[in-house]
Amino acid sequence: MKNYSRLKKEFQDDLFPVFKKTVALGLILIIVLVPAFSWVDYFYYPQFFHRFLYFRLIAASVAAFLFYLNLRAKSFRASKLIGILGYYVVGFSIILMIRDVNGFGTPYYAGLLMVFIGFIAILPLDVLSHLFHVLVLYSLYVAVVFMSGQRRIPPLFWVNNVFLLSSLTILLTASAFNYKKRFEEFVGRKRLMKAEECLRNYAERLKQNARESESKYVTVVNNAREGILILRDEGISFCNPKARDILKEIGALENGEPSLMALPRQMREEIERAYKRAVKEGRGTVNQELRLVEEGLPRKWFEYTTVPVELGESRACVLFLGDITARKQMENELIQSQKMEAIGVMAGGVAHDLNNVFQIVSGYVQMGLEVAEKDSRLNYFLKQIEKTVSRASMVARQLLIFARKDESNKEVLDVNSQIVSLTKLLHRVIPKMITIDLRLSADAGHVFADPVKLEQVLLNLCINARDAMPEGGRLEISTCRTQSLPEDLTEIKAGETAEYVRIKVSDSGCGIPASIKERIFDPFFTTKEKGKGTGLGLSIVYGIVKDHDGFITCDSKEGEGTEFSVYLPVCKEKEETKPEESREEEIEQTRNETILLVDDEEQIRDIGINMLGKAGYRVTAVESAEAALEYMEKHHLQVDLILLDLNMPGMGGFRFLEELNRRFPGHGINIIICTGYFEKDELSRVRDLGVDRVINKPFKFSDIMPIIRSVLSS
Repeated sequence: MKNYSRLKKEFQDDLFPVFKKTVALGLILIIVLVPAFSWVDYFYYPQFFHRFLYFRLIAASVAAFLFYLNLRAKSFRASKLIGILGYYVVGFSIILMIRDVNGFGTPYYAGLLMVFIGFIAILPLDVLSHLFHVLVLYSLYVAVVFMSGQRRIPPLFWVNNVFLLSSLTILLTASAFNYKKRFEEFVGRKRLMKAEECLRNYAERLKQNARESESKYVTVVNNAREGILILRDEGISFCNPKARDILKEIGALENGEPSLMALPRQMREEIERAYKRAVKEGRGTVNQELRLVEEGLPRKWFEYTTVPVELGESRACVLFLGDITARKQMENELIQSQKMEAIGVMAGGVAHDLNNVFQIVSGYVQMGLEVAEKDSRLNYFLKQIEKTVSRASMVARQLLIFARKDESNKEVLDVNSQIVSLTKLLHRVIPKMITIDLRLSADAGHVFADPVKLEQVLLNLCINARDAMPEGGRLEISTCRTQSLPEDLTEIKAGETAEYVRIKVSDSGCGIPASIKERIFDPFFTTKEKGKGTGLGLSIVYGIVKDHDGFITCDSKEGEGTEFSVYLPVCKEKEETKPEESREEEIEQTRNETILLVDDEEQIRDIGINMLGKAGYRVTAVESAEAALEYMEKHHLQVDLILLDLNMPGMGGFRFLEELNRRFPGHGINIIICTGYFEKDELSRVRDLGVDRVINKPFKFSDIMPIIRSVLSS
């Protein structure tokens, strides 16, 4: 009901412009026709002519006023009220004339009928409005006639009223159908307009969605990090910008457009097979790798996926193509890194075993030197063995440096002496077609450095120079003292001055291309063929130089050779070592302390008992941490110092230290670790466990006696 009322109001609002014009037309007819029909009064009822003319003029005047009001009407309701008032004005004026003349038989009923016809036919009102106002006016007409005072009702009155009522019934029925039709047309038009609006909105939404979808598609496809191509009819019908870049890089564009036939042969054949499989069999391909190795093209790795799709009435294939060269390089570098890590772990283990062996040999040599006469051939042979063990221990330390498990043992070094010593080794690794030229400045000076690591720096640079001269050339090693550094060393603070020893290693080889010069110190970067380089040499050199507070530069031109310059700070004060006599004097100052030697090597225990016993210490040697704990349970108050190996079968050194602190809290026993393998990150751990010093094997007992004395004295 509420919805019907709303629709009716909307219908009336929609009808208002036409209704207003219709009311205006009806009022104009009243203004014109009502006075015009005064001729009837003149011929039929001349006695009432003036009276009836008065009625007619009043009705016309009121109609004219209503016409004015209708012009200013702003709503259907106002215009409807004006039209009904006009209807009553004319009808009432005619009823007054009917009252004055022969009420039952007056011919003026015809004028009243015209009023009814005009009201019903001209004003498009609903049937209830028409019926109500018609009945009101008709009732007023009948009442006026019966109140006229006439006694006899002529048959003509009934005939006229039957005709009048019949006409009114027909008119009202027609009006009802007309109004209903108009209302239904309005509702239908309204629904049609609503449907059209919904269709327009839906169409607009579809367009908007299509535009958004297309915009998203364009954004996603054009900014995709992999190439997207549509293969159709054995050709490329679409490719995104990334795919175009990939195809351009491998020369697969014809006249600027992508072409399947322009692909490298191997790549084209594999993609064509995948395309046919997708189109004919409906089977896609997922994450297939493809390596491009054709001559004249960059060596690249690609990964592709094919998806069969329907485009219109034909079948096609979407090809996703990605350049995975960088990922493959990272995978290879990771594999190489894992290999190097595995080798490093193995190197650490090998170095530990070697250092134990070297310690045994060195210990027996030292014992032999003590009993051999100084000028005897035996003494000479033992000293040669001692030098060989020292060199072999250097090799073990190089293994640890390689494994990044060795702590720097820096000392004051004469740079020139180190280079001269290295030259003997270079003659064994540098071919004879390469001339080694030394240009060493007499005032080059000393540096505070690790001799093994300095040797590794120079050896790596010389080997790189050798590889750059496969057909021979000249290798020059020079030294000098300088205060000036190259301008590109941005690490130097402004105004800072210092003296450096410059070690220059230059060759007359092929040189380094400018495009890769900035990457030569990057880990795993190498220009050598696969299997001929790890890419670690220069990165290790760079790390060692930085660890020594130095700098390294490279100056090279392709085809003209390469020059590496290493700058190390000058050490102006030499470390003074105490003469052997002072050591002997310190050794003689022993106070008969008790030392517990814990080592799994029998020979090391034998050497320790002899050498430490000779120095005046009481020595007890055990082969394991478990045996050491058992001894400590019985004699811990009598132990002054523990010499401990870390890497032993069973409990091992770390567990022994933890158990020692747990069982004997605050024991106050001095501990020195003597090990052939010790990682730098373990230093803080052993210090927390109460360790005083760490000594790396192999060592000379004459070298560690002052350390033992110092620890016991403190």
